Amino acid sequence: MRTDRPGYQCRPRKDGTPVHYWNPQRAVKGASKALSLIRLPDDSSDEQIAAECRRRTMELKAELRKEGAEPHFDGTITSLIDRYRHDKTSSWHRVKHSTRIRDYEPSLRVLTKNVGDRDISVLRASDFNRWFAQWKKKGLRRASGAIKLLRIVLSYGAGERMRGCKQARDILSDLRFEMPAARTTAMTYDQCLAIVKMSVELGCPSIGFVEALKFESALRRIDVIGEWAPAEDGGAFRWRGPTAQSLSNDLILKLKTSKTGAEVARDLKTMPLVVLAMTAYQIPEIGPIVIDEDHGKPYWENRYAEKYRKVRDRAGVPSNIWSMDSRAGAVSETVEATGSLALASVLATHSTLKMTKKYSRGDGLETSRTIAQARNANRSV
Repeated sequence: MRTDRPGYQCRPRKDGTPVHYWNPQRAVKGASKALSLIRLPDDSSDEQIAAECRRRTMELKAELRKEGAEPHFDGTITSLIDRYRHDKTSSWHRVKHSTRIRDYEPSLRVLTKNVGDRDISVLRASDFNRWFAQWKKKGLRRASGAIKLLRIVLSYGAGERMRGCKQARDILSDLRFEMPAARTTAMTYDQCLAIVKMSVELGCPSIGFVEALKFESALRRIDVIGEWAPAEDGGAFRWRGPTAQSLSNDLILKLKTSKTGAEVARDLKTMPLVVLAMTAYQIPEIGPIVIDEDHGKPYWENRYAEKYRKVRDRAGVPSNIWSMDSRAGAVSETVEATGSLALASVLATHSTLKMTKKYSRGDGLETSRTIAQARNANRSV
């Protein structure tokens, strides 16, 4: 079941072609039954349908909030999650939209679907351990993500003095669960080069440009392609990200990173892979610097990921190399080339060297050789 188009409903015509609808009752729990179905344009693309469903759902939720319809807490996990989402003082409203969609929403759906009707005040350690074991059967990341969000919502409930939440939170805080292993893969220069070349062959050079820029600059993908997110008032989705104004005539890219707000500058002329990618990808003179060739607009996150996988597979790059691994490749290559974790940390705009170490995924051989050569040279002096 797809979760990126809330309230979507489809009915076939006599000839079998689909008619698309948005159903407010399916989109928002507790929506008035007086609200009717909204028919969506027949020529809508799959992406447009998903975006329209999300837009209308956000608007309906905003209207319900304005009406003061605060969800009732009845002691169950589902009602706690509803209050957590509704309360503007909760951490739900402080995280980025992309974090909500990628990390929070999937885990909250697991909780609601599997244990949403459970009474919080009677939960025991054995319940949490049993749930984790069940969720783990469908993937360790799924299980650990659900436990993480359960800790967050129970902490929220405890802070708001909701029945049973503090005791359940305290029990859960004493438990330890298996964590997913840290990723050990990093994109290499040759792999990135293959992706750049294949993106041109497949008619989507924007993919090669993005991956080249991430590999050479260590920027995050969201800082390159931008992000579609709903307006604060719950209105239509709007895009924000780097535009042509972020790039000077001499190809100096300046922006603030989405995660820390750090100001960074990158000289694209000094980056061979980027220069190569730009022989096929032309940066627009106005507007966003990265445009999806298929739609003439900035990428939606899921569409970029889908197209990246297609290019990667055709380029012969292993399937375990994700788009996010180009950033790890940038850090790893920097450490190997310079022997300096500090320089890699500056490049990746990390706040601590500890974080940089997580991204440096080589075995340290070249670094140790560089250090050994430097020490031997110093001894000879």
